[in-house]
Formats: sequence, C-alpha cells, structure tokens
Amino acid sequence: MQQREQLKIFDALYGEIVFSQELSRLAQGPPVQRLRHVRLSNIDSPSMPGIANISRYEHALGACFLATQMPLLRKVAPADALVIQSAALLHDWAITPFGHLVEEALRYLAKDFDHEKKLEDLLSNKELGGPQHQLLYGREADLEAWARTVFGSEWSDRLGEIRADIAGSGRYGRCVAGSIDLDNLDNVSRIAYHMGLKVDRVLPVTIARGILDCTEADGLIFDAATMDYIERWLQLRREVYEHLMLSRTDFAGKVMLIYATITAYKQGLLEDRDWMLNDIAFLERLLSCRDAKIAETARRWLVGEEWNLSNLVWFAGSAPDYARVYQYSKLASDAMGRECLAYRITDKRTRLIEIRCADGARVRLGRPADRWLLGVGSSKRQEFSARENDELVKGASRFFETTCLGRETDYTSAAGRLFE
Repeated sequence: MQQREQLKIFDALYGEIVFSQELSRLAQGPPVQRLRHVRLSNIDSPSMPGIANISRYEHALGACFLATQMPLLRKVAPADALVIQSAALLHDWAITPFGHLVEEALRYLAKDFDHEKKLEDLLSNKELGGPQHQLLYGREADLEAWARTVFGSEWSDRLGEIRADIAGSGRYGRCVAGSIDLDNLDNVSRIAYHMGLKVDRVLPVTIARGILDCTEADGLIFDAATMDYIERWLQLRREVYEHLMLSRTDFAGKVMLIYATITAYKQGLLEDRDWMLNDIAFLERLLSCRDAKIAETARRWLVGEEWNLSNLVWFAGSAPDYARVYQYSKLASDAMGRECLAYRITDKRTRLIEIRCADGARVRLGRPADRWLLGVGSSKRQEFSARENDELVKGASRFFETTCLGRETDYTSAAGRLFE
C-alpha cells in the first residue's frame, strides 16, 4: 500500500487537526478522496452561496475529528477506538452525487438505493470487487489492504465492525448513526457556519466531549452537564433547516436536477453503477445527454434559470415515499396541461431525541416532525396561477389523504408558531 504523509488539516470549524498515521492513510485513499467533489448541501444555493460548495470530504473529516474528542475512546482498546473513528470517516463513502439528491431521484423510480445499504454491500463483498477492488475512477478502493496493515490478522472482523457501526447496528454504531450523533453534530454546525449564522464553533466539540459511553441498548451516554449544549445545538438545527427548507430557488433547483436524473435513468442514459460519480462528472453526463430535455434542464439550472414553482405547502403527518410523489406528479401534469414534477421535504427543523445521562437520568428533547412540505415545478415558462395552486393543493390532499396546513410562511419559527 502506498505510504502517505501524516495528514494535517486546517478546518474551518475546528482549526488545525492532525490525524494518526492510520487515519491519514484511510483519509487519503480513493473512497474518502471522492468526497472532495460531492457537496454536503445537496444543491448549489444561489441564495446561500457560502454553503454551495462545502464538500462531504470536509464534513467526513469533521465527523472523524469529533470522534477523537469523545472520552469513551479512552475506555476502549486502541483497535476499537480506530474502528469508531474509521466509521465516522467513512460514513458518507457511498453517498450519491449532489448528496442525497440523486438517491432521492432513484427512489422516485422505486429503485431500492440507500447509501448506507450500498456501503454495507461494498464492505461485505456483496458488491462486485468488494472493499479491495471496487474501482473509483480507475483506482482501487484498497480498503482491504488498509485494514490488513492497521489491524493485522483481525482485519476482516474489524471491517465488519466498521460496517456495522456505520449502519448504527454495531457496538458503537450510535456514535455515527443515531438521533444525535457525530454526523449530525458536525453537519448542522458546519452548514450553519458557512451559511453565515452566528455559531459557537466549540459547540459540537463540547458535546462530543460529553459522550462518556455508548451501548447498543441505550445509545450514547452523556455527561449531564452537556444537556444545555445539546439544547443550543437543537436550536441551531432549527435555524439551519428553516433556511434550507424554505428557499424557493433551492427547491426549484432540486426539482430540476431530480427531473433530469429521473429522465436519464428511464432512458438508460444513466446506470445503477453511476452512483459513484462525483458531482462534476454527474453534471457533465446530464449536460451531454442526447435527450434535449435533460441537457436543457441541466443547462438552465447551471445558469440560474429556475423552473417555475408552485406555492410550497405544508401537509400533516409523515411524508409519502418518493415513488408515491412521482405518481402524484403525473396527475398534476394532467391537471396543469404541462409536464410537472412534485418534490417533498420532511420537516427537518425539529426532531425528538432521547438521551441517557451518566447519572441514570433520561432526558427527552425536541419533538417529532409531524408535517412535510410539497412543491411542484414545471419547465414551462409560465407561473402557476392562483387557481392552479389551489387545484394542486386540493389534489394533493385527496391523493395523499392528508390535511393541508398552509403555505410555507404559515409555519416558520420566525412567526413563532412551529416551536411554541
């Protein structure tokens, strides 16, 4: 395996980070390096330019750094500590281009793609080539060689533990995949910082330093003194998703890229294996498609000519799956007399988390999401009329068998209604 220098990072949130030799080798390999060209925020945001090009690589390094700050690492064997840190570093390896956006597009077509399940297949040799020979831009993933080097004869078992932890099912899986975890802590704080919100850069580190233990039964066990910091992080999360969810330009851009992706897959111009493309390569594929609708949609998105968008409307209950939203899109197209695509977002501004403290107390913070946001986009350069918006809402209420709660501005934290 090629020898690499120990990795020194200058991170926007945490300052200078120096990883161990073992983590440095992993971070500089093809799986993690691919993430330099996959964005964190799913879409380039014209209204929030600071978040447009944060990479999943930056985020993966941040999550790994937070792992190094947990006191529980001092309680476990060195190999166990390396497994936890490696899981944090690799958790986004199998993310699709444009973050979750292409994964969502595949679900419109009822394709059973989940980036965590894909990663599990890669690490368990179910995918062609397995962890050693999975090709990324002509380079081998080389995870088996890395694992043999750092874990010796236990390499196979340790890769299995990394896989389980990433899925949230391993001994320390809740560190990486839980209601509050290293992934969430870094993700929210990093986007908030680049977005321009007022952020305490030490906040995620302080919370990570409050993680004293982790059990499969109870998840993370926190120092009770950390509760106030977790509440502050939840408030920051609300602010972040308030901006991310309610940006009409971002919403329209997501509709456009999902439409182009769906159409390309349906025509066989994209294949299942293209999940491993990075953002740049994926966009080039769309732009070079021989289907004019696909290429033009990608081109319009690239130069900021957003599709017209209906009102964004809240509905009650759990969000429908994307295949169901695609069915509604076809009904909406018939009703509007032009091709339309609907998109929905689960309300991510709030979540319920249950925390066990080291003193035995159990604390519940936040509340579960109970609404979702729906919008409909169309390539036709014609705004949706008041009558059409009304028809779309009535049609969605009937089709999804749910209740309309009002437009996006009716349920915002700024109005003091959602989080009373």
